[in-house]
Amino acid sequence: MSFTVRTLDAISQAIRGDMRREMPGTDANVWPNNLSIFAKVFAAAIHEVDLRARYIYRQIFVSTADEEHVLRHAYEFGMARKPASRATGMIATTGTPDTVYPAGVAWLSAGARFIASSDARADGAGDIVFLVHSDARGIASNRLAGETMQLADPALHPTLGATATVGEDGLGGGADLETIESLRARVLDRRRRPPQGGAESDYEQFARAVPGVTKAWAHRFAYGPGTIGVWFLFEGRANGIPNEADVAAVKDAVEVRRMIRAELEVLAPVAYPVNVTISGLAADTETVRAAIRASLEAMFAARARPGVAVSPAVFSRSWIAEAISAALGEDRHVLTAPAADITLSNGSIPVLGTITYV
Repeated sequence: MSFTVRTLDAISQAIRGDMRREMPGTDANVWPNNLSIFAKVFAAAIHEVDLRARYIYRQIFVSTADEEHVLRHAYEFGMARKPASRATGMIATTGTPDTVYPAGVAWLSAGARFIASSDARADGAGDIVFLVHSDARGIASNRLAGETMQLADPALHPTLGATATVGEDGLGGGADLETIESLRARVLDRRRRPPQGGAESDYEQFARAVPGVTKAWAHRFAYGPGTIGVWFLFEGRANGIPNEADVAAVKDAVEVRRMIRAELEVLAPVAYPVNVTISGLAADTETVRAAIRASLEAMFAARARPGVAVSPAVFSRSWIAEAISAALGEDRHVLTAPAADITLSNGSIPVLGTITYV
């Protein structure tokens, strides 16, 4: 049951009734009367106690606790707020053939600084690949494959190319400090699904403990007996689909916690665009269309999951119709496409595609 704070008037009335009962011949409701003043003063003091009791009651439960107490609940499970993390990955440039360049070489990209994590040797043609990490932490440090960086100090390394190119896997793994609502969701999940020595839920929690991971799904026998597959979404990516650098960061983190006898696969879901065609929209305005898009995006974020052979994902057509109907200002519509439920079983995850109005 919930804790209800009584109003000042309700407390005052109760005190007046107590005075009448305990002091025969008096009536705190008659004015002027000192007892009426006493009742108001006592009511104010008791109301403060009620407010404090409500605050304490809220902190008992993770679902309603304030930030500092969510952190405390997490601490009791050995959990903590995920810190901001650096992006890592490979970049390619040129140098003097067969020359070793030291760790610490820096490049600049959109105001961010990236530093070589280890020494690297140029090959016989002068091509060289560096493992780098971002100097700053956060989602803004991630870079897409093919982006160009500028050598930060050409005078210090005159034989290195003036520019470098981000490798085909991109730079990933950079994430912002975890929000309290994300931590709250992880603590609640930990309570509802305690560790079970290698269950699917354990692997999902391992992945979600990595900075930047927003959702994760694990499936046993994903690639045969003794295997377990983990798919996840990453913040800041288009539709949450992680790049190879994100996958590498999550796999490294899960690898150290997995069961020894399990063969682990960590993969990025493959986006499966779901195109939506709507006809007969009663109130066809830009405002209503924007509301429909927002409602569909929220529904896809809440319901979409990757499907695999051992556990196909069925994305119901009715969810799409329901999301359209829930949009503010929508009165009536006909959902033309998709014409049926969508079933995925190859690691794909449904994402919102093109919305067409006819």
